[in-house]
Amino acid sequence: MPGFAAKSPSNVTGQQPLVMIVDDDVEQADQIATFLSRFGIAVVKEDNGFAAVNTMRRDKPSVVIMDVRMPGLDGIKAAQLAANLDYKPKIILMSGYADQVKRATEEGLDVFAVVDKPLPLRVLVRFVQNALNDLG
Repeated sequence: MPGFAAKSPSNVTGQQPLVMIVDDDVEQADQIATFLSRFGIAVVKEDNGFAAVNTMRRDKPSVVIMDVRMPGLDGIKAAQLAANLDYKPKIILMSGYADQVKRATEEGLDVFAVVDKPLPLRVLVRFVQNALNDLG
């Protein structure tokens, strides 16, 4: 995708933007991380909502790509907790279950997007690019 790396807004710490991928499907998280890395995007991964909230507090990722349906703390509850952080990451919620996408949409969460998965990686990177560009 030409021009993607040309505009690289920084995260709240002034560093290169960090994108966090949160999915209990480790293989899927690895595929997304590998793809985003090809565009020079720094990536951190977590496999559950509890770890994701802790990583948001500690590392302050600019964008969070998070599965809705996970054991323990699901993506919707993690996004609700993220709303109370001292900064506001752009959150992209994903789910392969139509009822979960509907639930996430109806919750009225302050998230950047709610998308169906599987989402083609080229489309997902556009969502990430738009979220990074929307950081201000």
